[in-house]
Amino acid sequence: MYNHIPDLCLLGLGAAAVASAWLWPWTAVLPGWLRLVGGAFVVAAALVIGAVLGALRRAATSTNPVDEPTALLASGPFGLSRNPLYLAYVLAVLGCALASGSWAALLCPLVCFSVLNWLIIPIEERALRRAFGDEYERYRRSARRWL
Repeated sequence: MYNHIPDLCLLGLGAAAVASAWLWPWTAVLPGWLRLVGGAFVVAAALVIGAVLGALRRAATSTNPVDEPTALLASGPFGLSRNPLYLAYVLAVLGCALASGSWAALLCPLVCFSVLNWLIIPIEERALRRAFGDEYERYRRSARRWL
């Protein structure tokens, strides 16, 4: 069940953020420059997602949060954040919210962050602790969960 939640957060909440301006047009009050910033966030998030997925594929480890990890990545994007993929997901949803121009859409990145931070990441951290023990604990102390 948990394996599709991160992608649903990205796609579902991103779509909800964009749709909010159409569903509730009176909430679309954000200035145009902020909408452009939102578009830039989406592009930046897509680049980070590509880099992270490439690193995971090169390490031959799964992107599924319920799979047993086979490699501990601690360099590249993983040197800056223990969860660069989820960081990019939140950034993308925030970008969609800003690009929509709707203040109501700003709830979507908050929900995305909350689900990932308090539901998905703890599952992955337990699996990493089981699989890599002290090595993971050293990495956990050297890289922040988000930034």
